[in-house]
Amino acid sequence: MPSMGLAFSEALDMKELSKKAAEGWHLKRFQCAGYGLEKGEPEEVIFSIDYRKLQKADEEEYFELFAYGGWTHVCSSAHMHIFKAAPETTPIYSDAESSIDKLARLAKPVNLVASIALAITMVLWVFMTFTSGTIQHIAEQGFTGSFIFTVPAIMTSGGVYYHMWKNLRLKSKHI
Repeated sequence: MPSMGLAFSEALDMKELSKKAAEGWHLKRFQCAGYGLEKGEPEEVIFSIDYRKLQKADEEEYFELFAYGGWTHVCSSAHMHIFKAAPETTPIYSDAESSIDKLARLAKPVNLVASIALAITMVLWVFMTFTSGTIQHIAEQGFTGSFIFTVPAIMTSGGVYYHMWKNLRLKSKHI
């Protein structure tokens, strides 16, 4: 199942996974740009994702903490962990403050990738603009490739900050 992009539509992805589980398609793993599902018995569950960098030694305690709240670990990849629970289970992130904390953890690696991609693109632009011959040709090819990667990276970073801003507005309305 393809992902709509966690930075843009995390809630939609989680709802779609719930819908698929009700149809008997169960999440088993992350895949490139999506999720790996396997056919099984229909199940009424909700999904939630957490972004947390864990040491191997801390994983068991981390997953147990969620289990106490009624959440079962489904799969993990690159510091992203998906959990499932019965529909009446208390949400993992039930307030704006905890949602902001989650998004702040997500923002760190996203911003790092976007910053590095932007820096490389700018350096290649300089070489493309102020050199000639073979170096210019190589810089043009590199610039094109890095630009294609940089634009979505910056959009993803912007998506994360948009969701943080929405949660901050929500938080300020409740103060």
